[in-house]
Amino acid sequence: MKLLVYLGFLVLGILSLRGLRWAYVTFVILGLLYFPASVGFQLNPQPCELVPNMALAVYSLGNYQHIVLFVLFFLMTSAQFRMSHWSGYAWAAVACIAMGILVEVAEGISGTHHCRLRDLIPDAAGVVIGAGIVFLWNRMRGRSQVA
Repeated sequence: MKLLVYLGFLVLGILSLRGLRWAYVTFVILGLLYFPASVGFQLNPQPCELVPNMALAVYSLGNYQHIVLFVLFFLMTSAQFRMSHWSGYAWAAVACIAMGILVEVAEGISGTHHCRLRDLIPDAAGVVIGAGIVFLWNRMRGRSQVA
C-alpha cells in the first residue's frame, strides 16, 4: 500500500514540475494529511522541540532526506511562479518554509515523528540549493532576468 502512496506522490510531483497547479495543490494537501493518515487519524500530539542549540543546529544539516525533499519541493513550487524576477524566488521560498513548518506541526500532532524547529534548517538549505538549480537552469536557457 505504501508503494502506491509513494507512486501517487511521484506522479503528482512530476505533474507539479510541469506547472499543473491542481497537481501541486493536491500534493501539498495529501502531503500534510500523510502523517495523520499514517496513524489512522488516531492522533497522539507530542510537544515540539522549539529552541535548538548551535551544536544541534549544525548537526541538523546532516539530515539529507529533508534537504533533498525540499530541493525537489522548491523545484515543484518554482514551477508555479514566474521565476524571471526575484519575487518569484522569494514567494517560492516562503511557500517552501511554510510547508516545512506545517510538516513539523503535522508530525507533532500525529505523534509519528519528532516535531523539531531545527528541522527547518535543512529545509532552508534545500530551498537555497533548489533556488540555485532554478537560477542556473533559467540562466542556461536564457530566461533569467533576476534583478
